[in-house]
Amino acid sequence: MIKIIILFLSLIVFSFFLSLMYGQVYIPLNEIFSPHGYYSIILFKIRIPTSIAAILIGASLAVSGAIMQMLLRNPLMDPYISGTASGGAFGAVLSYFLLAFDLPFSWIIYISPIIAFIFALISTLVTIAIGRRTGVYGIIIGGIVISYVFSSLITFLITEMESKFPQVPPLIYWLLGSIQVVGYSYDYILLALTLFLVVLGYYEARKIDVVTISDELAHSKGINPNNFRIFWVLLISIIVGYIVSQVGIIGFVGIIVPHIVRKFAGGSSVNLIPLSALLGSSIMTLSNIIANGAFGIIFPDTAITSILAAPIIIYVLVKGNANQEY
Repeated sequence: MIKIIILFLSLIVFSFFLSLMYGQVYIPLNEIFSPHGYYSIILFKIRIPTSIAAILIGASLAVSGAIMQMLLRNPLMDPYISGTASGGAFGAVLSYFLLAFDLPFSWIIYISPIIAFIFALISTLVTIAIGRRTGVYGIIIGGIVISYVFSSLITFLITEMESKFPQVPPLIYWLLGSIQVVGYSYDYILLALTLFLVVLGYYEARKIDVVTISDELAHSKGINPNNFRIFWVLLISIIVGYIVSQVGIIGFVGIIVPHIVRKFAGGSSVNLIPLSALLGSSIMTLSNIIANGAFGIIFPDTAITSILAAPIIIYVLVKGNANQEY
């Protein structure tokens, strides 16, 4: 366990320094430790806060995916598949749309993260409701349907706004995510949310394991499994809603990371949650390095993470591990 922690921490440090060096502008290693001129501006105003955001987003999404997979007993569940991220993004875009066209309730732009949370929660609850009627794979199909619905609504809103306000963030930003220029104020809030999620997840790990095994066992241990799940859905919706309101939808991190961690350290939540936070940070940071122009082209983040997730999803489906090692 100690060796795995050291390995994952080393990956975070390595990916963090790479993220400071590579992007649309290459910063030499000596300028990282002693920056001058425009290198200093790029480093402190853009690279450092953006890299910190990528680390925290990766940790949050990975832990969210791990907890959702455990509590919903579905190995392919994460905020992207469940529709949580798409719902949150729609709430954020709706806030901008109402303001842009001076429509009623345009004041909600000032609480857009809260609106994003509300729609993230609605989409997640609808997906869960579909899954209860149709089984494990039904929740995946339900989540995909909900994601398509909200993605279509986002497309309509953004297309209409772009015709009047060409300066609004493009459609691809909202649907596939982009961590490019993020300020420190966003990092502070995200740090608080991420620490709360990880620490509480670790503290409640044994309860998560009990609920994962069976509702009957949970009741015998004095845990109400339905209330427990609702609490975690609320918390994850708050965090994902805040993330997508700032950087758009970033998908598949919550699928990639927990499956990799299980191969290293098994499926116990005591190991899964903190290790997912560590590995998620480095995977998100490395993906963001590629997305932000390390190879001369800027990509959306989800374009990178989806490539990483594809073999894992195929492996789980081929193996038929819908009720796998939790």
